[in-house]
Amino acid sequence: MADNDSPAYASDRRTLLRTIGAAGAVGLAGCAGDDASSGGTTETSGESSGETSTSGGTTGSSSSETVKVGWLYPSTGPYGGLATYQEQGAKLAIKRINENGGIDGTQIEGFHEDTQADPQTGTQKARKLVQQDGVDALFGCISSSVGSAVAGYAAEENVPFYPDVAADGLTMENCQRTTFRYETRASQTAAAGAPWAVDNFGTKVWIHNADYLWGNSVASAWEKTAKDHNSSVEVVGSTTSELGATDFSSYISQIMSSDAEWVVTGLNGGDAVNFLKQSNSYGLKSEKTLVSPVNSFQFIRKAAGEAAQNTYSAIRYYEGFESDANSEFVQAFTDEYASAPDNFSHVSWVYMYLYKRAAEKAGSFATDDIVEAQTAVSLDGPMGTTSYRECDHQAARPYSMGEIVAPGDYDWPDIEVMTTIEADEATVPCSSVSCQL
Repeated sequence: MADNDSPAYASDRRTLLRTIGAAGAVGLAGCAGDDASSGGTTETSGESSGETSTSGGTTGSSSSETVKVGWLYPSTGPYGGLATYQEQGAKLAIKRINENGGIDGTQIEGFHEDTQADPQTGTQKARKLVQQDGVDALFGCISSSVGSAVAGYAAEENVPFYPDVAADGLTMENCQRTTFRYETRASQTAAAGAPWAVDNFGTKVWIHNADYLWGNSVASAWEKTAKDHNSSVEVVGSTTSELGATDFSSYISQIMSSDAEWVVTGLNGGDAVNFLKQSNSYGLKSEKTLVSPVNSFQFIRKAAGEAAQNTYSAIRYYEGFESDANSEFVQAFTDEYASAPDNFSHVSWVYMYLYKRAAEKAGSFATDDIVEAQTAVSLDGPMGTTSYRECDHQAARPYSMGEIVAPGDYDWPDIEVMTTIEADEATVPCSSVSCQL
């Protein structure tokens, strides 16, 4: 008999649970609130679809078994502030779904681990979730380097993986049949922001990014998109800093002495906050226009405060976005945590509901069934209707650019939307993706 900690035991256990779960789901499919047997269906996330709470709830459960989901967060390290929102969103979605009957009567049990924003640690924690805890699907990360490593491991183990990372390569060069990404990839925010920035701020740009997978993706995507839009675009300088850097004074000095008209930064989390605060102190913001793919994140706006105002950012998520699904989400999150959600709470929320839709359509939690069903469902999420493309498993939806302005409904800086592009404009055609599924 296989040892309880061995891969063989974990694989057998997941297969057994999926079979049990599938039997329960098939028996309940005819009673589902939406037609689990129809193709291409769309569901609205939130209370209106009859869902709601975190792991361990039993309200409305018709089965003693659970479906197990494993969440990976960078709770320690430069992305710790973002990870808090990510974890809150995941636990809230699990809680609410469970309170409203689970997934076709099966309750969700959540398991949560800290990757420390380190690829090796992230892979170790993913292995622990799969082989010891027996999870049926993996979610999360934030660090693209970690997400890339976990995607490879999940593919080897044939476990669905839903990464909250943005480096282009994950769904443009290294597609995996088990990986489905709702989170924005760098080229999508570049499509929304780079042409608009060139038209409004000029053709001379400086690029500064953190020197790792996502930061480098931002640099290449924004440069390419800007130059494709206008052949006169000139990158007058480019610099990189290590992930977790705290002193940006030397980079700011170089940028200030250049003839760049605007600056795009591939910095996130604490790096972005430190850069904004130091740019404000040294006067960079008054001389150059600052543009970012992520400074719209609530964590960054809160932590940077006034230093974030009068800068520009792509918008992955905005608590003030006007949609019924977002109003429900913001209300649920505020009721639970006494604060509005951030992008990473929103991504966690959407991931759980998209997974729920796939499992209900498949009538099963088995990986092969989930993979087949996942691209056939869509969701009316907080930022609009979304679904995964078959060619690369990348989600497509509209994206916006905005200016970070003085506080409005909340105590932190607000966002004024400047322009929005549709999903097909923001996402490169499948013919341009080097990996095809």
